[in-house]
Amino acid sequence: MKSVENIQDSVAAIATSTSVVSAVAAKATELQPIISAVSGLIAIITGLFAIWYYIKKINKIDGKAVSDSEEK
Repeated sequence: MKSVENIQDSVAAIATSTSVVSAVAAKATELQPIISAVSGLIAIITGLFAIWYYIKKINKIDGKAVSDSEEK
């Protein structure tokens, strides 16, 4: 049989974890617009790098690319 002290410790642990989860959920909803904006910027930058990569590859296939050895 559990003692009163053990029961109180269990209730305190449950209450603490509930408070922590609630605080994290509240902050997550506050930070959601910032997280969305950062995600959007990352997507835009990634897209620009992809476009740059494929332009370089197309130019290389077409023979328009200038290699480092040809520049010297």
